[in-house]
Amino acid sequence: IILIQNRRGYAPVFRCNDCGEMEMCIRCHITLTYHKVGNSLHCHYCGFRKKAIELQCKKCSGYNLGFLGIGTQKVEDSIKESFPNAKLARCDFDTVRSFESVTKVLEKFRLGKLDMLIGTQMIAKGLDFENVTLVGIINADTGLHLPDFRAGERVFQLIYQASGRSGRHKKPGEVVIQTYDAENAVIKQATKLNLKKYYNMALSERRELNYPPFSWMANLVFSGKKKITVMRKADKVRSGLSGKYKGLDIIGPAPCYRERLRGKYRIQIVFKSAKSQDQNGLKLHHFLQQNFGLEINQQTHSGVIASLDINPVSIQ
Repeated sequence: IILIQNRRGYAPVFRCNDCGEMEMCIRCHITLTYHKVGNSLHCHYCGFRKKAIELQCKKCSGYNLGFLGIGTQKVEDSIKESFPNAKLARCDFDTVRSFESVTKVLEKFRLGKLDMLIGTQMIAKGLDFENVTLVGIINADTGLHLPDFRAGERVFQLIYQASGRSGRHKKPGEVVIQTYDAENAVIKQATKLNLKKYYNMALSERRELNYPPFSWMANLVFSGKKKITVMRKADKVRSGLSGKYKGLDIIGPAPCYRERLRGKYRIQIVFKSAKSQDQNGLKLHHFLQQNFGLEINQQTHSGVIASLDINPVSIQ
């Protein structure tokens, strides 16, 4: 059996159930993930850690603290409780950090020395075990509603690829998908492994909103320690853009979905250049050269850095 939960740790949120206050990273605008091993709270973006010793809410002084969500550690605990005699291993970044350690766990699983393998997406792709007859995908809709045009595609890929780990040889296989959004079109097509229908559905959405492959994209991200300084810089650049041409959409400036990472605030401007217009790929190239040139990735006197990503795989 392979069980996939694409969140490591025990619980992704440590929250006061009275006022809703959550433990946040001091450097990122991200909730800290509770790790039962070591009884600590971790930021999975900047590496910040602290001991989970709080017994009282810092905001309302309440004592009704609790954990929300599920990580691989919690899945492991639940499986051990339900199947105490099962031999299992957890395979995520907290347990296997080298190629050798991953290989060692997978070899034990292949030889039948393990009954269950629990892990993140690292065990969803490319594995070929003839005795795997059941794959369980937990919280399959995690990441489905992120403000990113590729969010649905990533969820579909994970379900599609993970499902392919079951019944690869003579023994028939089964896949169980757990979701809170079973009627979602992405989940439905992934459950049916209907690649063609999802492909056409995704193409239709992207055509309507002028996203790739119907446009060329560029994502300009400004980052710095002071939010107001970053926003002023982004506003100044946006107001000074010259040479706009037919078929170019400029979106923003607006905060990135993960607005603060590693102590820096992030503001983005997205450029979409429609392929329906002749020579718009070349026009976008000239437009970026004309307006930015050598300024990209150079820190200004105000401490703001601008980074340009051409055809980004994510706009988070």
